[in-house]
Amino acid sequence: MCESTVYDNKGIKLMDDVIHIKVYGDRIEMVDILNQGMTVEGQIVELDLEKHSIFIEVDEKGLVK
Repeated sequence: MCESTVYDNKGIKLMDDVIHIKVYGDRIEMVDILNQGMTVEGQIVELDLEKHSIFIEVDEKGLVK
């Protein structure tokens, strides 16, 4: 499978095994292989598909839920 790990812009892990990401403006919704979700406000700044890593520059509001 092609799961990815999501990090914030400081390198702090936000979520493991992410299989789905949907972007609504500044809101980013992520879902992992166990169908658990997380929403953050920010902007995707880097996708490293070789290392299965996604980096998000998180707004001051940060984690939504």
